[in-house]
Amino acid sequence: MLVHFPSASSIACYDEKFYLTGDDARHILILDSGYQTIDSIVLFNHPEIRIPKSEKADFEASTVLPIDNKPHLLIFGSASGKERKRIMLIPLLGNEPYLKRSYDKEFISQVRNLGIKPLNLEGVTSTGEQLILANRGSQSFPENHLIITSGYFWEKNNSSIRSIRLLMPHVTTGFNGVSEISYLKSNDMLLLTFSTENTKDNYKDGAIGDSYIGWIRNFSGKLNSSEIKLDGLINLAEEDKVFKNQKIEGICVEFFTGDTYILHLVSDNDQGMSHVFQIRLKLKN
Repeated sequence: MLVHFPSASSIACYDEKFYLTGDDARHILILDSGYQTIDSIVLFNHPEIRIPKSEKADFEASTVLPIDNKPHLLIFGSASGKERKRIMLIPLLGNEPYLKRSYDKEFISQVRNLGIKPLNLEGVTSTGEQLILANRGSQSFPENHLIITSGYFWEKNNSSIRSIRLLMPHVTTGFNGVSEISYLKSNDMLLLTFSTENTKDNYKDGAIGDSYIGWIRNFSGKLNSSEIKLDGLINLAEEDKVFKNQKIEGICVEFFTGDTYILHLVSDNDQGMSHVFQIRLKLKN
């Protein structure tokens, strides 16, 4: 449990370190391989540990990207409100300044023209050639989408944007919304986390239900589809009671061999506390 780090919403792995983002946190928390705090990156100078809901940037997703051939931590807001359209690119080597951006208005317009009106961007990953974003639905808009862009989505004149609807297996605990994604180029696998929450829109929180891990094999060959079906889905609480009432918000892969993966997950319990988990996952055929 991370008592002093609120609302963990994403985790990124780089150089044997874990970078944790919180949707209402003032800083990024950096952990070593044993989950011990080794550093932090201040994002906002705010008097409160948890930035109020009306003011928070709602940073929900992160990944490590090469920008000018240098590793950067990309984090971005959900775009579900005015303050939530912020983007930061943080160099992980050297002392270069942060790059602060906001969503390009044309990008937002293009996404809405795809029929994704309630924006709630919760995940990001890269195939190397394309950026993949994940938009979470809700009870009032019960669809999850992947948004494919060939360029950086905060840049202007990014004309290549399309969406893929995720076909979800039925679960008994309500609508199952995507909460993070991670692509493994070496075996062409997309891993996804999902959670159920009793809320009718993309702004309000609701009672926490179950969380899941899903996967899509041969992902690059499906990028031209209009819909993609998951190849598998695991209810984490059914596998281990430690995941009961834990809203899994982020995932990163430490390593894998065959169909066995060592994963790191973060969760948010909506009460200001965060958890980080290491799990060994063997995928089903």
